[in-house]
Amino acid sequence: MDFVNDVIAWKRDGRELDAARLRAFVDGVVDGSVPSYQASALLMAMVLRGLSDGETVELARAMVESGKMLDLRVVHRPVLDKHSSGGVGDKVTLVLAPLVAACGAVFGKMSGRGLGHTGGTLDKLESIPGFRVQLPQGEFVRQLERIGVAVVSQSERVVPADRILYALRDVTGTVECDGLIAASIMAKKVASGTSALVLDITVGRGAFMSDLDRARDLGRLCRLIGAAYERPTTCIFTSMESPLGRTVGNRLEVEEAWQVLGGEGPEDVREVTLTLAGALLALSDLGVDEAEGRRLAEAALADGRAAEHFERWCFVQGGRWKPGEFHRLAAHEARAGRAGYVTAVDAKAVGQAAQIAGAGRQRIDDTVDPAAGVWLERVVGDGVEAGDLLAAVFARDAARRAAASQVLEGAFTIGEAPPPPGQLVLGRLEAEA
Repeated sequence: MDFVNDVIAWKRDGRELDAARLRAFVDGVVDGSVPSYQASALLMAMVLRGLSDGETVELARAMVESGKMLDLRVVHRPVLDKHSSGGVGDKVTLVLAPLVAACGAVFGKMSGRGLGHTGGTLDKLESIPGFRVQLPQGEFVRQLERIGVAVVSQSERVVPADRILYALRDVTGTVECDGLIAASIMAKKVASGTSALVLDITVGRGAFMSDLDRARDLGRLCRLIGAAYERPTTCIFTSMESPLGRTVGNRLEVEEAWQVLGGEGPEDVREVTLTLAGALLALSDLGVDEAEGRRLAEAALADGRAAEHFERWCFVQGGRWKPGEFHRLAAHEARAGRAGYVTAVDAKAVGQAAQIAGAGRQRIDDTVDPAAGVWLERVVGDGVEAGDLLAAVFARDAARRAAASQVLEGAFTIGEAPPPPGQLVLGRLEAEA
């Protein structure tokens, strides 16, 4: 107890925490010898004083070693992974995972549940009847060897420190610390056996990061941790001012992902997916650079191999995939009050509407409605006439529909002239050789 008090005071006074202090703190959090009030005090000191690069790397190391590490070297090939910092309508993993496998590489991902406007990737996959996200490690490995793609729920034995610390950060106002965020992201990726990683760090109103400079610093910290474990990490920064694609919700997003896999669907989802696919394939054992990786991915979308891999992936993990076969809920429509052009669609407001409709969670134990969500009929740049349909919100009961539609109607800005083209990919940090 006295030792923990000393560690708290050490950081409170602006001094750097060494590996031994960080290890003792993390171990104490996991075994319960450090009570939550002391852990919260140290987290607050970290937020107020910041974490140095060295502290960030050592914190991630302590978190990795707080639980079980998966060894995926038995696959005998690099296992690629992608992490997104989150956004509104971000269904990219649903397209990217089978697409990378269709190109001949291996994509394996352990994912958590989503908090916020919609469920996470697991919730979206579970909107497919029968899809199993809980697989034993042996089955996870065999599936990677067999079909080159698997996305499963994260084992509670992997980085248990992160689960405890994130719960504390969420209720103590200590989420806003780049070092803590980077350690949380990368510890889970390292411990889950990832060989190489692409981070999609979203920036804008619908993202956790609203500022590109801060997003770049987060990416830099993640690359430092990746380098410490010899995990090549590329960071791609993408815009999240407006929702990605036209759907926000779990099964709605799966349906849209299927359109993209078939060579159709929204261009922005396709562009982000191809950018990430090129970056991932350049980190594979296929011997291609990023440009060639993107060409391989484009070909796999065009000739149907990506869609075939999605169907195979669903089948192997128990999913009964039939496009369009799900119960559509009643909808409330938002319509344009005037003629003009859609100059903005507030991603944050659309996300809030989807959450109110039942597509997301406010607490980790909330139930997600797989059929709830938002469909965007108009996106930025579209012309509209007064009374034209802008969007529809789907919810299971009238009260949810009414509350969600009120938020949704305020998401659209209509102006006299079309807006200038926006930039989707804002920059990148390449993986170190």
